[in-house]
Amino acid sequence: MIKRFSRRGGALLLCFALICGMLAGCSDVRNMVSGVAVAGEFPVEVAGVTISARPQKVVVLSPSLADVVLALGYETQLTAGAQECTQESLRDLNKLSRDDAQAIIDAGPDLVLLDAESGASASALEEAGITVLSIAPATDREDFERLYSEVSSALAGGGAGHDEGIRVAQDIFLTLDAINRIVPSDRVTTACYLYDLDSSAVTGDMFGSTIMTYSGVTNVFKSLQGGMYDFDTLRISNPNAIFCPPGLKEQILGDSRFQDSQAVKDNKVFEMDPSLMAWQGRTVIETAYEISSLVFPELLEENSMQVTDPTEEIDSAVGSALASEAEAEDNTKYETLAQGDQGEEVQKLQARLEELGYLDREYDGHFGEYTARCVSEFQKANGLEETGVADADTQRRLFSRTAKGKGEEADSAVSSEPPVETSQAPEES
Repeated sequence: MIKRFSRRGGALLLCFALICGMLAGCSDVRNMVSGVAVAGEFPVEVAGVTISARPQKVVVLSPSLADVVLALGYETQLTAGAQECTQESLRDLNKLSRDDAQAIIDAGPDLVLLDAESGASASALEEAGITVLSIAPATDREDFERLYSEVSSALAGGGAGHDEGIRVAQDIFLTLDAINRIVPSDRVTTACYLYDLDSSAVTGDMFGSTIMTYSGVTNVFKSLQGGMYDFDTLRISNPNAIFCPPGLKEQILGDSRFQDSQAVKDNKVFEMDPSLMAWQGRTVIETAYEISSLVFPELLEENSMQVTDPTEEIDSAVGSALASEAEAEDNTKYETLAQGDQGEEVQKLQARLEELGYLDREYDGHFGEYTARCVSEFQKANGLEETGVADADTQRRLFSRTAKGKGEEADSAVSSEPPVETSQAPEES
């Protein structure tokens, strides 16, 4: 079972949620509804496997893939899962041993999802006429979209199913972007995750290394591959923080090789369930929060020991974080966005416009005529020149906490041009 947040981590989570929720697209209710019926196309081919119809009884033998299924909202299609799938949302799901092929067959699945670490005998399942789909875990941000598009296509079909997977993956990374904007950037903070003291750790080819980056720390094993390290590399890199599974911290503190370790000297050896580094659903956001809260305690206001009400502690932490964010100068280097542009930055722009009430239809990261009109409306309401082009000044105001939403009183320097007509829907967003 994944370790829950400490009070400190929970308070930081609340701070982040309040500061960046809509900026990162976190409030999209579609991400909070289970069993969303995306109407994709079948048959569909995923990773070389043809799936003829929408699966109704899916067995998932990988806890990480189960986490992805939960993030996509397709858990109602699950009929059973591996015993390692310990997510709270799956507590009532029928659990099977990954090594018991007959039990899996008896569950009557029309699709089995697994990965290289599932330990299941795919050949025995295929001989029983069951469709088996092996999906590799993601290794970085770009590959994260591949992972989600494959799982979503398999369970919801091609076309709309594929696109939904991309959308959810991008939404998760928008949240990680928001975390990365808040953590300190004026110094280099190094860290590592050790699975043991012999040779196993999170290396640069593993997704856990990407999570560390977005949490504001640099993985000292970023240049290594295969999940293997040697102690000399660890000693020379001398990380500021060390993460490890429960039970390993005591060994680290008692090992003479770590007596000169900066992490040990600064009391920055933290135990963290290895599932947090492996599962690739919305757990990646939880992991980023946890790492940030432990490595950067200054993000929270330290409270007196006399405070006994947890609510007061959280309120104080939130107030401190919000005040700091509001007062901080926005030094982000925004690139001008205009009609014809597309990609992640456009999607962030559209998400913020939606939050402020200017954009009221689905968006896909393409800057079209409708998005330009929304930008013009925002510029007018916020005393900016109405160009329909999101230049640096426009984006800086848009992403600030002082940005005026649609219908709010505009600044005095408002353009005298007539309002933009929005009653006729354009062909593109």
